[in-house]
Amino acid sequence: MGEEGNGGEDELSDDGSQAGEKKRRLNMEQVKTLEKNFELGNKLEPERKMQLARALGLQPRQIAIWFQNRRARWKTKQLEKDYDLLKRQFEAIKADNDALQAQNQKLQGEESFM
Repeated sequence: MGEEGNGGEDELSDDGSQAGEKKRRLNMEQVKTLEKNFELGNKLEPERKMQLARALGLQPRQIAIWFQNRRARWKTKQLEKDYDLLKRQFEAIKADNDALQAQNQKLQGEESFM
């Protein structure tokens, strides 16, 4: 009895490389090219993925995973920006509310003297 699914020779890891291979980082030129392409559109058509893979000397799966990870980072940044904007708006509205509450109490105090 052999072990099943435990790193067979042709098994690929998530980044498209052979299982057991050391994970290689992309060089700066590859990252720049991928970033420029991401700015053009954050979704990949199969033809575009193949063109990028050939041009950069990477596996199509590596390109797909890079775009998937980049979309996740983009979404996180968007959520952070949205949160910061909402927080600033809330703080401004709260300050206005606090000022109105103070003004209201002052007016109620003046009214009781009349």
